[in-house]
Amino acid sequence: MEALVRRRDTVKLLILSLLLNGLNQREIAKRLCLTPQAISEYFKELNSEGFVRNYEVTEKGLRCLIEKIYEIHVWSENILKNLYSEKVIAVAVGKVREGDKVRYWFDKGLIYCEVSDDYNAVALTDGENEEVLIKPITFKPPERGNVTIFVVPDVTLGGSKAVDVRKIYEIAKDKVVVALGVEALIACRKAGINAVFFGAKYCCVEAVHLGCDVLVVCTQSLLNDLIQTLMDENIEYKILK
Repeated sequence: MEALVRRRDTVKLLILSLLLNGLNQREIAKRLCLTPQAISEYFKELNSEGFVRNYEVTEKGLRCLIEKIYEIHVWSENILKNLYSEKVIAVAVGKVREGDKVRYWFDKGLIYCEVSDDYNAVALTDGENEEVLIKPITFKPPERGNVTIFVVPDVTLGGSKAVDVRKIYEIAKDKVVVALGVEALIACRKAGINAVFFGAKYCCVEAVHLGCDVLVVCTQSLLNDLIQTLMDENIEYKILK
């Protein structure tokens, strides 16, 4: 994994990917916590290597980026397979004993299992309606969840007073709910919803990767930052107002 062995090579890949996302040199430096002098040196190298011209990724740079990202993808997939081929913590549905053949599945971000003839794992510990350790025979990651964004105006434009909180309550059914911004948090509270507030953006991303559908109640002024995060994670979304 050459791309990850040398920090300099890793930063170059990040710069190329951020250029493709339309960020300029100053924005990239800020995103990667680099000084203006450091980012200039990286751009000089990328130019001399033929990966960048006039602050745009060249065809050569695009080919390099695709090859390296694919290598990282294959490497990470192998790590996941190795991790999950050994042992996984699951919530037992009913009684499970060590050595039982069990079927496991994902539901709302957790792994559940039960004794079944249609098995895909073996139990390594005993448990009844509690956590148990299982060894999967095959592992299939959960499908990504969906993201719905409900926009709340900034306080100067009415804030939580300007939205129909009943709509938030209806949309939130069977979803993980997070709130970005105080106006959004108060709107959730008015709707009778206990939304995640601290670390909400990162909670959203993790929940989606674990197969949960997420409702993000987002203050208008924080919407662009949220969308950029979702785009960086290649997460699709729809916006409601």
